[in-house]
Amino acid sequence: MGDPPALELIGLTKIFGDTSACVDVSLSVGRGEVVAVVGENGAGKSTLMNMAYGLYRPTRGQVKVAGRALDLGSPRDAIAAGVGMVHQHFMQVAPLTVAENVALGAEPRRRGLLFDRREAERAVSELAARLGFAIDPRAIVADCSVATQQRVEILKVLYRGAEVLILDEPTAVLAPAEAHALLDTVRALAAEGKTCVLVSHKLREVLAVAARVAVMRRGKLVAIKEAKETDAGELAELMVGGGARAAAQAGVGAARGERIAALRGVRAKSDRGVVALDGVDLELFAGEITAVAGVDGNGQTELAEVLTGLRPVDGGALDLAPSARAAGAIAHVPEDRQRRGLCLPLTVEENLALGRQRAKGLVKDGAVLRVDGPARARLAAELIEALDVRPRDPHLAAASLSGGNQQKVIVARELLAAPPRLPGSAPLRLVVAVQPTRGLDLGAIANVHARLREARDAGAAVLVVSLDLDEIRAIGDRIVVMAAGKVVCELPAGAEEAVIGHHMLAGEAHA
Repeated sequence: MGDPPALELIGLTKIFGDTSACVDVSLSVGRGEVVAVVGENGAGKSTLMNMAYGLYRPTRGQVKVAGRALDLGSPRDAIAAGVGMVHQHFMQVAPLTVAENVALGAEPRRRGLLFDRREAERAVSELAARLGFAIDPRAIVADCSVATQQRVEILKVLYRGAEVLILDEPTAVLAPAEAHALLDTVRALAAEGKTCVLVSHKLREVLAVAARVAVMRRGKLVAIKEAKETDAGELAELMVGGGARAAAQAGVGAARGERIAALRGVRAKSDRGVVALDGVDLELFAGEITAVAGVDGNGQTELAEVLTGLRPVDGGALDLAPSARAAGAIAHVPEDRQRRGLCLPLTVEENLALGRQRAKGLVKDGAVLRVDGPARARLAAELIEALDVRPRDPHLAAASLSGGNQQKVIVARELLAAPPRLPGSAPLRLVVAVQPTRGLDLGAIANVHARLREARDAGAAVLVVSLDLDEIRAIGDRIVVMAAGKVVCELPAGAEEAVIGHHMLAGEAHA
């Protein structure tokens, strides 16, 4: 007989109240194999992986590792069995060093008591070198790039001896070159005999790295396909049950309207006090989507924060049209949905009303503190339906939703809670959306892109910042590239990926 599967999920079912999040799912993954799990937001992927990692106890079913049945009461049990999980939202302590984060909870000790910092740094340095990661174990995590923080997450699970790695949307926040490097790491880990389960919405990446692809829909496993025998189109159809298509290519908006925002030689510092925007010149016009490309950390975040008033300008000038200065006229889909976009303990309904509390349609007799409960409930129901937020229970805490559905809540609130849906609210004049489709499935991406185009066609100036060049090319009426805190070139809609990538890396002004 051959070796047992490295990871075996047998009839896993998880029920939350009246919701069946995962129903009778069975999946086995061999040693040294890469298997991808795909599906729409709310399809049950995260629930399935959380049961494999001990975050959830199954309502029914069993988890086996290397043929041994496990009773997983917590992630500690899974780690002890050799299962590690790299979460979509990084689990790191920002003020600590890389080595301290990697060793946290499994610290080497001197004399059985004191933290042996030197040994931790040596072990992390050795592990990073083996994987080809150029990481300084003494670096403060808060000062590291997103790509480096992703690698720290991988080091954490390998440091604890994981033989089975679950990676949840590992490339969602990475630039294309960084994503390719991560996929190379996954291949290298599999070649070493590690088992990798990859949860992703990026079907091209899935097909490039996985041997098999498991497709989930509405809590059930509907197909397992050999990667070499399928394609992105078939997987998309299986995910949504027919009629799936990737987000439409950018259409031509209405004629460029009035100038809504103008940056003239704008300078701004990052949170660490270093120059992040170094003389940015940029104009945004009504009726146009401007897509901003660039390697992460080249000023895109600071640009969005300057436009939305979250970061002061240290030099130059920002001019906004009078119409964009009205309360509620600027919409912001932030980069960090959990820290900046939502109040996680509040309900979905409450989050959908945030920032609109003073709108006449949500208060009684103009009294800010007298919330019109039925009106707020109606608004929430409309927005949940429009963006297909799952589960469709407005009374759930936002913290209980998957990352993709949290993203839908933010997009719905920022783009749709305006006239005519919410009388008394100012019409949108400026939309600033950073990574607006992070963690979303194909259908949801198409929906969000459609909403951004609706805002454009209604007369808003729309700025989209994304690390996904497919998205940049699909949504932008024009494309600007940022490097080293400057706008280095402007390109037409649909510019070739290689051309965009060249300017991202070269940082040279477009002739």
